[in-house]
Amino acid sequence: MQQHRLVAIMFTDIVGYTALMGSDEERAFEMLRNNRDIHKLLLEKYNGALIKEMGDGMLISFDLGSDAVRCAIEIQIACKAKNIPLRIGIHEGEVVFEGSDVFGDGVNIASRLQSTAEVGSIAITESVYQDVKNKTDIRTEFIEEKFFKNVDEPVKIYNVNCEELPVARSSAKNSVNKNNQRRPIIILILKAIPVFIIAITLATTIFVIYGSTTIPFTERDWIVISDFENLTDETILDHSLNTAFILSINQSRYLNVMTRQRMIETLKRMEKENSTIIDEETGREIAIREGVEIFVVPTISRVGTRYILTAKILEAQTANTLKSEVLYADSQDEIIEKLDQLSRKIRRSLGESSFRISNQSKPLKKVTTSSLKALKQYSLGIESHLRLDFKKARTHYENAIRLDSNFTAAKASLGNLLFEKFDRNEGRKWLDKAIVSIDNLTDREKFGILAFYAVNVENDLGKGIGYTEKRLGLYPDDPAAHNNLGWYFQKQGRYDKALDEYKTTLQINPYMMLTNSGINWIYLEYLGQIDSALTWSNRMITYAPDNPWGHFYLGSAYVGKNNFVKAEASYLKAGSLDPNFLMNQYRLAHVYRLQGKFDNAIDVLETILRKNPQEFSPHYDLGVNYNLIGQHETARSHFLEYSKIAERWLEENSDDPKAFIYNGIVLTQLGDKAAGWEIGKQALELKEPIYFEFAQLLAVQDRKSEALDYLEKALENGYKNLIWIKLQPDIQLLHGEVRYKELIHTYFGNP
Repeated sequence: MQQHRLVAIMFTDIVGYTALMGSDEERAFEMLRNNRDIHKLLLEKYNGALIKEMGDGMLISFDLGSDAVRCAIEIQIACKAKNIPLRIGIHEGEVVFEGSDVFGDGVNIASRLQSTAEVGSIAITESVYQDVKNKTDIRTEFIEEKFFKNVDEPVKIYNVNCEELPVARSSAKNSVNKNNQRRPIIILILKAIPVFIIAITLATTIFVIYGSTTIPFTERDWIVISDFENLTDETILDHSLNTAFILSINQSRYLNVMTRQRMIETLKRMEKENSTIIDEETGREIAIREGVEIFVVPTISRVGTRYILTAKILEAQTANTLKSEVLYADSQDEIIEKLDQLSRKIRRSLGESSFRISNQSKPLKKVTTSSLKALKQYSLGIESHLRLDFKKARTHYENAIRLDSNFTAAKASLGNLLFEKFDRNEGRKWLDKAIVSIDNLTDREKFGILAFYAVNVENDLGKGIGYTEKRLGLYPDDPAAHNNLGWYFQKQGRYDKALDEYKTTLQINPYMMLTNSGINWIYLEYLGQIDSALTWSNRMITYAPDNPWGHFYLGSAYVGKNNFVKAEASYLKAGSLDPNFLMNQYRLAHVYRLQGKFDNAIDVLETILRKNPQEFSPHYDLGVNYNLIGQHETARSHFLEYSKIAERWLEENSDDPKAFIYNGIVLTQLGDKAAGWEIGKQALELKEPIYFEFAQLLAVQDRKSEALDYLEKALENGYKNLIWIKLQPDIQLLHGEVRYKELIHTYFGNP
């Protein structure tokens, strides 16, 4: 006789059981027995009725959806303790009972739902969700809407958190069985165990159910992730999976992932800068060098048409595998979704709560793309960008957008690159497009792009600082965000706050040379703190001896200390590391002049002109040096060349006081002091005070007392660039004056 009933139908299935039977029959039967025992105990507790077994699978019915879900949670917890890879699907609907069997759409949906669930997870439909959504001990997360075969309408699928035991309630709590009482699961287990091992079993059961991860990891620790090892023959999976996996896992506010840029810097120190792949061995070496205890090795392989995604969590020092997570994708289209789930499993294994993972993460398909081809192009773009191959990066970003016109992250990256390296207007267009769909980015990317847009497009530093502080509120160990905040404070003239952020950056990543540069620049150019600059430039050289900027800053600090011999040596070292480092070459020429090595200065300046004919500053400096050795005609020819550029500058920038002053200075050098004064003094009629530059004009006019007045005004108004005061060729005319020395002592002490 047929009976129509509204029930919750649960399907459970052991994943990989058939394969296990083929390889280890004894282990397979043991797993099946344990699975049956667990189901039997828990179905009794939650009033579940076993309709039938289908090999390693079970079909079960419940009167209440909440009972089915709570039972499923306890089943999964117990199965995980026994290393039984189970998946469960639950649907609530009308079915037909006939004899010992059950039929109907509700059964079909539950069966297909179970087959789509992840290993160790519970998938439920909308009807079950409505039954449990207000149950405080049951936490769910919407996954997707999916069509099932022979089902007309799409099915909404939710995942149930099965990390913590539910509170037994509803009918399961109050119902009476044939023994008139429901017993807690631990008591039921203990009844079947001899007394002499009760204590051991109780301790083990409590640990399995309530214990946390044994992996040596605490909140805000760092991990290294090696590149995805692609064991398939599908090149489309190269590059793309690693970018997506890291992007997904990097949404975590619980753990920190070492950036690709930092790993590239570490490879350079390992003398492996030409390595393009970070494999397991290299990833482990990077982790050990950087003091990181945990590294993760992801792999993708394929058996038939099925893809297997694996991630091993390893201890760096011993290379011991602490945990391994495995997921399966039935097609390429499922890979990105499975990557997302794999990253969440890794986060959970490292101790992050399921609640935080669920509430602080966006799906990969939303923050990247559903197209593997587009994802690969984007990944190649990021890699090229990090290696400073900007043209290639641009091409890859553009390709990614052509493949997926809704790829917000690619638009943001392209806009950023174009704005900084190619065409600011074109960059702004792409940034505008990214801003429209800004919520499609991860929170880390979102606030980074909003800050960049505010500062560079809207010229609103305060707004940029606000966005960056929001980013740091979510990700306090993000070195790039601390560096950017330091740069924004520096642009505001808030140097103490800038230094605080820069130094915090280097506590997180001491190898960020851009940040080291920021600290040295502030001490040298804005604060005039030479001893601090000496300390930090030497520190920069310690961490990056082959970076020319460290030696450049050290040379500048020696200028501040009047040690021109050591300054020369440092500038020469920087030049040997980068012969095209123009600012360094200019300063080397100035140091030669200050030492009376005029021929050396002239050689450097003429080399600059030969390599960079568009440069015009060397003409003025050459004129000064040739005058100092008595070659006045040659000096005059260079001053005339400089004058042509200065006149054009004034024509194009009539509101720039410096344009008037530099025209006045060069006219004075050409012998026309009156004309030089007339044009130069017009700078004072403009709003912007430029005391230091006006002191230069007065110095070449041989009005030294007035020049010193304006130099003092510059110092009173916060001018602290002691290095340029000493190097500037016109101010050199004041170096012998007693008052000059007194001003230096008053404002800079004895540097």
